[in-house]
Amino acid sequence: MDYLKENLVDYIFAALETAKKTKSMLPQLPKDTKPVYIRVLRAISKIRDDNGYTRITHINKALQFSLPNTTKYINEMLCLGLVEKSNHPSDMRVVLIHLTELGEQYLEKYVTTYHNHLHEEFEKIGEDNCILMIETINKVYDAVKRVYQ
Repeated sequence: MDYLKENLVDYIFAALETAKKTKSMLPQLPKDTKPVYIRVLRAISKIRDDNGYTRITHINKALQFSLPNTTKYINEMLCLGLVEKSNHPSDMRVVLIHLTELGEQYLEKYVTTYHNHLHEEFEKIGEDNCILMIETINKVYDAVKRVYQ
């Protein structure tokens, strides 16, 4: 067995540790702000209507979370002043979500600015390499899951 094959598992886990370190280099979020909130803000910004509103079910679908988790995150974000809830004018059963001014500021600072910089760097790596990395990480996850579950 050659050296690479003999140590492949070690190399894969070392690369996963590097990925974890990479994620830890992202900008520090404000107190009590979870990284998932930034994902929710980004989803809202992508799917909101012309008036800035979207439904919780649409956010849930965009993020592919469970509905209870989406509702939980929205409620936590309400407490932090990142989003506001309101009812649809013609159907009071429908709950609409929109970003507050603070939510818009977080979106600009933690999504738009950093994503633009990262996009420039990732373009240097190449789209094909980035897609291959994503697919490979997902395959590694599936393999580890098969072994340990």
